[in-house]
Amino acid sequence: MKHLLIILFIGVAPFSFAQTAEEYFDMGEIAYGKGDLKTAVKHLDKAISLAPTNMDYYLAKASLLLEMQDYGKALEMYNTTIELFPTNPYARDARARLLVSAREYELASDDYEVALGLSTADSTKYFLLTNRATMKMATRDFQGAYDDLIQSYAYDSTNLATLTNLGAICDEINKPEETLKYLLKAIEVDSTYYPAYGNIGFKYQEMGNYPKAIEYYNIVLEMSKDNPVALSNRAYNRMQIGDLKGAMEDINLSIKLYPENSFAYKNRALIYLKMDKKSKACADLDTAIERGFTEMYGKEVENLKKEHCK
Repeated sequence: MKHLLIILFIGVAPFSFAQTAEEYFDMGEIAYGKGDLKTAVKHLDKAISLAPTNMDYYLAKASLLLEMQDYGKALEMYNTTIELFPTNPYARDARARLLVSAREYELASDDYEVALGLSTADSTKYFLLTNRATMKMATRDFQGAYDDLIQSYAYDSTNLATLTNLGAICDEINKPEETLKYLLKAIEVDSTYYPAYGNIGFKYQEMGNYPKAIEYYNIVLEMSKDNPVALSNRAYNRMQIGDLKGAMEDINLSIKLYPENSFAYKNRALIYLKMDKKSKACADLDTAIERGFTEMYGKEVENLKKEHCK
């Protein structure tokens, strides 16, 4: 009987099996899919502890921290990743994109320079050039952005990001005849790619064809409901055709969805000026400057302030 009890005890004893790093990573993806970002981070921490040489786990954790808007910890994570994997250009690219969002353009430029020097594959090089061009656009170095993008275009003439960004800056470097060429090609590559429609709308806006611009922004909003940039731009065009009520509805929703967009405050200020509400317009112009309009788009808002907010 005693021997039998021992056998039964062993028979029902619970067995625990150690989970692998990959399993923890998969659990993190499941938690992320459920919107539980904190749990996802905990699973990634376990994955990292089990597989400290897998760079993807570090970058995934940094991305989660960014989504949680914990920018300080995200930057720390990118710093750690670069220390551990100093020859990998993708870690530098990831940190550079965070630095661009923080308007630390010189530091981001340094990262891109190092990353390009580390690139051994053409596909990596042109990926980095496309991303660096976005940074140059943000600092109004349009010629530099164009030069980077043309290199990327020569490598892959079907890349949607390259085509869209080329279409966005051709007017800025006195090549307006090229704008629609790249944007229409983007739609040929992917007819559901709404950013290209948005940039075509902006082209018609710049040409003063406001009804046509609205048509294209409507297409964007059909594909991407409540897109804040499309709403902001459609608001401007509605203002231009005298639909101030519709313009104000669009711009208020745009700002609610994307309150950091300095361009939207400039657009709302213009609508307020049309409505003869100068105090509200001037407050929005101040907000646009606070959110970095001048650095990204030039002195238009400062000039509006000088004209209307004396």
